[in-house]
Amino acid sequence: MENSLLADKDREQVTRQQKIDRLLQRLTTVRGRLDQAYLDKLDGRIPEEFWKRKSAEWHEEEQHLLMSIRELDAAKPDRLLDGIRILELANKAYFLYLKQNSTEKAKLLRMVLSNCAIDAANLYPTYRKPFDLIFQRAKNGEWWGWGDSNSRPRV
Repeated sequence: MENSLLADKDREQVTRQQKIDRLLQRLTTVRGRLDQAYLDKLDGRIPEEFWKRKSAEWHEEEQHLLMSIRELDAAKPDRLLDGIRILELANKAYFLYLKQNSTEKAKLLRMVLSNCAIDAANLYPTYRKPFDLIFQRAKNGEWWGWGDSNSRPRV
């Protein structure tokens, strides 16, 4: 799963860069049009009213493009890294719990559990998201993934 998340991160970065490249290309086109129209206005080839209207449209588009580029530059695919960290924690939680002192154990339990119900003999945990999904998948056997190419009975 970690490899899949990292591959998704790489694909997302490539896609984001492609979007930025397209926006930069469009920004260059808009700025070229503004420059050319301004020269045409100065040379008297287009009327002042037309220049004002088109100039306002192109400036607005330019600002929109710049804002979109900034948003894409600022976007960080940290969710994927968070997913990897969550999977690591889910995988190591039991062993971490056994090795830690009581303060750290309590911290780990608060991170993974939201509530627990108790009857005379049993404890019924309520897991926080996304640990609830991990628990359900593990309980149903969906967590095990697909069989390998050497199909043999599970023991």
